Amino acid sequence: MRTDLAMESKTRMNGLKGVREETETVDGIGIARIDVLDRNASELLDKPIGRYVTLKAAPLDFADRDRRTEIASVLSKELRAMTKCVSNAMIVGLGNRFVTADALGTKTAEYVLVTRHVHLHMADLLPKGTPVTSSFCANVLGVTGMETAEVVSALTEKIRPDIVILIDSLAAASAEHIGCVIQCNDSGIAPGSGVGNFRTMLTSRSLQVPVIALGVPTVVSAETIVRESGCAPADDAAIRDLIVAPKDIDALIRDLSRVLSDAINLMLFGENYPELEKLLR
Repeated sequence: MRTDLAMESKTRMNGLKGVREETETVDGIGIARIDVLDRNASELLDKPIGRYVTLKAAPLDFADRDRRTEIASVLSKELRAMTKCVSNAMIVGLGNRFVTADALGTKTAEYVLVTRHVHLHMADLLPKGTPVTSSFCANVLGVTGMETAEVVSALTEKIRPDIVILIDSLAAASAEHIGCVIQCNDSGIAPGSGVGNFRTMLTSRSLQVPVIALGVPTVVSAETIVRESGCAPADDAAIRDLIVAPKDIDALIRDLSRVLSDAINLMLFGENYPELEKLLR
């Protein structure tokens, strides 16, 4: 099973040229920044050229409210480092809201503060310098009959944001990364690629505006789990196409969506976030 995580792809190819990596720990949160610099490295890693930032915390950290706040603060700084000053942002939640493991994007988008309608009708209520934000929950091709890329591209052309922030559930190649690793990148995303449903890429090139893709692995293949445990042949046809999510996936999506939305809100609104939350909630 392919992985959506650049850190997993990089681990398999240590010493690869065309890749730059730096790591640090902030407040007990591991941060790995990987830059894929050229086409050769991109092809070998199966990741587009760009910057990939991964945050890793203990699984139980996401169940603790105070710890979630700390993680969101660290993540917001990494997101801010990927962008210039933002005055108009469009947030897009990807995935199927009716499949819990795939609902991270849509759930996160629901918690992001939107101000576009207020700017249009009651701009005086907003603190000076508040960016215009809008949010949209894209559904999957099997539900809408439309490619996600078509819908997001049309909205981008209409709204004309400075940046598009995409949120999606990811797939990991190791069970230990489920629910405790956050990845953001400036290279875009291919919805569904982690589980083999390759759709049209959403990138800054295809949308004609800067893009940040943000996500957390919520599933892993059963084949991977069997291979890691050594309990049965990993090529067993009965398990080859199974995708596994943890039993507490409902709570996991709830907690992760709050971390991601808080990080996005902090990145966009900064010190005005608490005031805006009171005004807009």
